[in-house]
Amino acid sequence: MKQTEKITKLAGEYHELIAGQKHRAGDCHWKIETRWSYGNSPVFVVSHNGYLHKMEETICGSYEAALAVLRDELKDAIEIERCSIAECNDIRFPDDIPGELRAFEL
Repeated sequence: MKQTEKITKLAGEYHELIAGQKHRAGDCHWKIETRWSYGNSPVFVVSHNGYLHKMEETICGSYEAALAVLRDELKDAIEIERCSIAECNDIRFPDDIPGELRAFEL
């Protein structure tokens, strides 16, 4: 599978994870921008202006390196969302907690 196909698959997986949450359009857009500045060779800037997952711009010297950064960032975002979902599924309400462990009664 090509790198771009892997990234497309990861972006779809991330979107499925966040679809049920309150999110903004920026959460669904991942970017690699080609930037030419001051007559220098171009650089490739990876960015994601998300509400749920924040990312600092990462500047890469090649498009291939930018693809690798984007792939890794998506993997991290997916792992964070999976852990967040798992934590939410582990929430126990006071009635489920043994009496001796309750910090307070409702």
